[in-house]
Amino acid sequence: MAVVTSVDNVAVKAARKLVRRQARDRAGAFLVEGPAVEEALRHLTRLFTTEERAGSELARCAREAGAEVVTVSERVLASLSDTVTPQGFVGVAELPPADLGDVLAAAQLVVVCWQIRDPGNLGAVLRSADAAGADAVVCTAGSVDPRNPKVVRASAGSLFHLPVPTDAALEAVIGGCRVHGLRVVAADAGGPTLYTDVDFRRPTAIVLGNETHGLPGAALKAADTVTRVPIHGRAESLNLAAAATVLVYEAARQNHGAPPGRHE
Repeated sequence: MAVVTSVDNVAVKAARKLVRRQARDRAGAFLVEGPAVEEALRHLTRLFTTEERAGSELARCAREAGAEVVTVSERVLASLSDTVTPQGFVGVAELPPADLGDVLAAAQLVVVCWQIRDPGNLGAVLRSADAAGADAVVCTAGSVDPRNPKVVRASAGSLFHLPVPTDAALEAVIGGCRVHGLRVVAADAGGPTLYTDVDFRRPTAIVLGNETHGLPGAALKAADTVTRVPIHGRAESLNLAAAATVLVYEAARQNHGAPPGRHE
């Protein structure tokens, strides 16, 4: 078994470039590592792994799915990873772009992210939206790239479960919601409507604002409802991803009922 030991290997150098958005846009590909690799199997074009793991079930499944499996040294794998201790696999994946109109036309629940900049926040929103049964997450222009390695890792594979249209103008998203019959619910700390009083049983788009500035006034005016998640303690504010989780799970509760207890 040939083992790549040089970081100057052509495939390794091409993969390393994908840490930059411009390179991802050109290649139509991005890096995946950690638990997300298994979720990305049918989207992988190449999988880098160590000699120790080259015979693993994951590597075998990647080959069967059509990905090229490249065995590399620990040092080379570390050069591809965004973490201090890579977990034995780094993949190169491709996802077809999602069409905003098609997504909105078929959706019951959509999460819209306006200029969310923190990769960890966006990854957590993707994970919560997926877990709560949302149909899509839309990222407006000015948001962090959902293919950013930190977003992919924080999503724990959920990026591969949901369509994620990107780079849309917020006005176009709200307009599309109107066309396709989705109610627009904007989240704002000063919103007049408590989140539990919102009717999420209708097709709904939950719109979340930037971590620092929230949503622009025009978006709040355009919304059908502006809702808030109350703070009962002394915290100044609620983390964006935490607020998103509360909102999508309230929508899930209303649409699917409370889940049975673990010990029932």
